[in-house]
Amino acid sequence: TAARASAGVYATVRFRAALADGTVLHDSWEGEAPPLQVRVGAEPSDAALGWDLALPRMRVGQQVRLECGPSYAYGDAGAPPLIPPSSPVTFELELLSVRDLMSSHNPDEVDFVERYRELVATKERAKAGRATEGRATEG
Repeated sequence: TAARASAGVYATVRFRAALADGTVLHDSWEGEAPPLQVRVGAEPSDAALGWDLALPRMRVGQQVRLECGPSYAYGDAGAPPLIPPSSPVTFELELLSVRDLMSSHNPDEVDFVERYRELVATKERAKAGRATEGRATEG
C-alpha cells in the first residue's frame, strides 16, 4: 500500500487552484510551476485549511478535488490582489510523495534542529508523566 501523509511528514503535492469564476490561480500540472512541498499538520499551517483536512487522509498517488468555501480556503480576508475576500476556491491535489525527516537516515534530509526539539519535548513529556504518576501514588 502507498504511504499516507501523516502529521509531521513533508508532502510533495501537485495542485491546481481556481476561483469560482474559473480563474486559475496556480497550476503545477501545466506550465512551469513546480509541485509544492508542505509539512502536514504544521502549526501554523503551511497550506489552506482544506488541505490540512485532506492531506492526512490521502495516500501517495491519490488525486482529490476540494471545493472549499472561504473558511477552508483563504478566509474572509482572501489574499489580495490574487484572491478576493471571502472567495471559494477549488483545489485539485495529487499527493506525489511523502518524506518523514524524523526517521530519515539520510543526513541531507534530516532537520537536526527539529529532531532535537522533538527529542527534548518527548523527554519533557516523559518526565512530566513520571511526576504525575508519583503524585498519584502518594495520595
